[in-house]
Amino acid sequence: MQQRSYATLGTSTLLKAARHAPMLSAEEEVRLAKRAQAGSSQSFEALLNAHLRLVLTIAHEFGTYGLPLDDLVSEGLLGLVEAARRFDTTRGVRLAAYAAWWIRAYMRRYTIANRRIVRTPSSRHGRRLLANMRRTQREIAQTLGEAADAEAVAKALGVGVRDVEEMEAALSGRDVPCGIDGEGHSVEVQADGPSPEALLAQAEQRKRSSDTVKKALRVLTKRERHILKERYFTDETNSLATIGRDMGLSRERVRQLEHEAQDKMRVAIVAFVA
Repeated sequence: MQQRSYATLGTSTLLKAARHAPMLSAEEEVRLAKRAQAGSSQSFEALLNAHLRLVLTIAHEFGTYGLPLDDLVSEGLLGLVEAARRFDTTRGVRLAAYAAWWIRAYMRRYTIANRRIVRTPSSRHGRRLLANMRRTQREIAQTLGEAADAEAVAKALGVGVRDVEEMEAALSGRDVPCGIDGEGHSVEVQADGPSPEALLAQAEQRKRSSDTVKKALRVLTKRERHILKERYFTDETNSLATIGRDMGLSRERVRQLEHEAQDKMRVAIVAFVA
């Protein structure tokens, strides 16, 4: 299907398609993605069908803002199509994890662009937030020296975190260009937070760093690994004296072993990344 015709299918039709769409294994997903990138529209559509449940689930999350579910689903499908087109099988990440960012970005864009029809919460908690949220945020910021998060505001006002998030969405929306600009060119989706490419790069960097540290730890003796683990890899850092007492060593000897282990680690890490 073409992108726009796919996005205009009714929610009931999509629900039926989602129920019958098979769950893909990682291998099947990669195979379909490669075929789709080679020009197979059938494989591309199979990828989309397998992720309809994801679109519907996220659409229900955004449904609390009072927008029509069909419209949210349509926007989510456009995000899914965009994600499927950009999907890189060499990253080692499943399409669902990558697509969720794009789906939410399209729905968020739509929510902001249509904020005038978004209902502010009308419950007792909603009225309390409408009257006091901004003042409470300022007071918390002045006290803590940093911006107040939703949890802090909710606690201060005795409401739910979700109530705060909904009110923030209703009050903070801005008009933004979306879809097609005046000259017929497509407009990039603007969304808070890092792009999915940046998130994947960060995840890969963390994994590389973790793998390097694990390799470097293997050059240490069992005693040296134990000392570094107790010093740096536990929830509470243990003192040299405490570690020495448990191991039957003096504090100074533990300190020497720690420094020797650190030197070995540095040499090993340089060798691994060279």
